[in-house]
Amino acid sequence: MTYPAQPLPRSTQPGEPVGPLGAVRNYVRKGFRFSGRASRSEYWWVALWTVVISLLMELGNFRLPDEPGGSSALGLILALLLFALSIFVVIFSLSLSVRRLHDINASGLWVLVIFIPLLGHLALLVMAAFPPNPRGARFDNQTLPTVDHTSSHE
Repeated sequence: MTYPAQPLPRSTQPGEPVGPLGAVRNYVRKGFRFSGRASRSEYWWVALWTVVISLLMELGNFRLPDEPGGSSALGLILALLLFALSIFVVIFSLSLSVRRLHDINASGLWVLVIFIPLLGHLALLVMAAFPPNPRGARFDNQTLPTVDHTSSHE
């Protein structure tokens, strides 16, 4: 007996539109995943969060007093923590960009365009604004149907 195909829950659909908190949740949850797709909303919400947090960090940096005797231990610890955080942000952002490129049916290798001075980041931003392409589904994790060899067919 065959059963009709059941639709997948909305949260499992690749390239789904998400809100600002959902975008951040996906950004962290899928930070090391370079397969699959990311919607425009997911990409642009994370971009907005990145800009806002960067501006807040810059404002905080201007308010920190300079120590005349050099760096404090707390300053060194904060610098190391920010360095570690920046490593994760770079990896997660590359992952998000690759998944966004997949959603427009482009190879993730296009992310390497960022190494072109000045125009590379602009080109990636323009490509991230393209509408989704259904053919991008080829980048989703396709699970092959399993064959049950234990049942006997008599």
